[in-house]
Amino acid sequence: MISIKGLNKIYTNGTKAVDQLSLEITEGEILALLGPNGAGKSSTIKILTTLSGFDDGEVSIAGYNVDVEPDKVRQSIGYVAQETGVDFFLTGRENLVLQGHLYRLNKKEINLRIEELCEYFELSDALDNLVSSYSGGMRRKLDIATALIHKPKILFLDEPTLGLDTQSRQSLWKYIRKLNGELGLTILLTTHYLEEADKLSNRVAIIDKGQIKVIDKPEALKDQIRGDVVSLQFDKPADKNQIANGLGTNDFVKDSMWEGDKLHLYVSNGATSIPRLIENCNELKADVSNVSYSRPTLDDVFIKYTGSSIDAQEDGGEEKWWEKWAGKGGGGKWAKKWQQENQETDSSDASEWSAEEAAEWHKNKQWSEEDAKSWEDNKQWSAEESAAWHAEKSAPDKQSNDKNEQQWTKEQADQWHKDKQWSEDEKADWENNKQWSAEESAAWHAAQAEQSAEPVEPQDSAKAEKSEDQQQWTDEQTEAWHKNKQWSEEESANWANNKQWSAKEAAAWHANKSASAENQSNEKQADADWSKNNDQAWDKKSQWQGSKK
Repeated sequence: MISIKGLNKIYTNGTKAVDQLSLEITEGEILALLGPNGAGKSSTIKILTTLSGFDDGEVSIAGYNVDVEPDKVRQSIGYVAQETGVDFFLTGRENLVLQGHLYRLNKKEINLRIEELCEYFELSDALDNLVSSYSGGMRRKLDIATALIHKPKILFLDEPTLGLDTQSRQSLWKYIRKLNGELGLTILLTTHYLEEADKLSNRVAIIDKGQIKVIDKPEALKDQIRGDVVSLQFDKPADKNQIANGLGTNDFVKDSMWEGDKLHLYVSNGATSIPRLIENCNELKADVSNVSYSRPTLDDVFIKYTGSSIDAQEDGGEEKWWEKWAGKGGGGKWAKKWQQENQETDSSDASEWSAEEAAEWHKNKQWSEEDAKSWEDNKQWSAEESAAWHAEKSAPDKQSNDKNEQQWTKEQADQWHKDKQWSEDEKADWENNKQWSAEESAAWHAAQAEQSAEPVEPQDSAKAEKSEDQQQWTDEQTEAWHKNKQWSEEESANWANNKQWSAKEAAAWHANKSASAENQSNEKQADADWSKNNDQAWDKKSQWQGSKK
């Protein structure tokens, strides 16, 4: 079912993860792949599951070439990664439905498979609960169920029981045996638990430095180490080679292997060998702190072929990033911690800044206006910082000509206004918005009066209103301007209605209006008398001409 020939995998940094690896796994077999960290286990699994390419060799899965028919390979396999692939914020059913859709199963097939798998893994009662409420063992069973939704022929299990307690681990072993025995699945598993490999697998392969060192049945591997294993723990041994060679002179010692400061000796009979070995150590002046012996195990086989115990390689069981968020909602300390972790930068990770360092950094940083405004708006100011910032903002800036950013002396202000070229709109806007003192107002009006001894007639009503708003005229100037202006009746009525009259002005205006009305009445009477006299004269002329005839 799985055929690997001369497989090579070299990463871009030059690391050779897989080196001429060859392996054959038959249909219905459970094979355990053992190896220390960095031995090439994960790289090999990724290649077999089409998740990674390779540089050389030939790989066939369920009769399909990985390079030529990767889609058919994926339809034939199920993969349970070391880190769970289920979504903690969905229910068990929703996870299974999602996986079914990913394999393009129809709704009827998905529902049927869900019922079968949940009954098989005893998940029916918790199927509609959030996965975040599941125990570790239940999550792992759901993980395996999602990998089986499409009925694969081959199952890859990467550290399937990592992080589970003993009871959950043994329960999962039962399901793995059922999958192999009842469904005939071919299973390739990697594990750090040698007991797991011993109890579940038909064969064990030990990989180290990208190569298969040995492959055989568990019992056959243990039989390679005949007799017992005596382990001597030394307290800082001075010369390891001297100790190993000295103890190896005994006829009952068949082989030896160092693991750190512990020496493993393979002997014919452990119980009778220990007294003689301790005596030899005393002669060699090597201090022994601990002694033990046991029957050969897979760990002894592992040490023989890799030089270290697999127990020392175990690094799993740590909390994953999503576990701390599972079932805790979106607020509280978790949300704050998440936000804090995402807002931290490399500079803040490196060290906590002093006030002097922060001030120097802000001084040297080139801020855009948007950045500066955002920083000022969002910064949490202390009372001292706030006072210092406002004091700095209020300090004169000799390099700026903007009157809004500095406190000017009267002479500076006068010179600036004198030199500036004002547009009419700017002048009006500035005069309307300026806050005048009594002295400034008096000085400005006096200057205006001096500049214009004769009033300048505005060209239209808009200019007239503007001129009247911007300066205070003398009575003679106002009278002269109104006398010379040609008012329409509408403009005259509007001006009279809106003007703020003093009592004297109102009396004069009404007197003028009355005189004007009287003059108009006299003119009308004269016109009427003239018309009447003309009519009488005409009648007399007509009568005279008639009598003459």
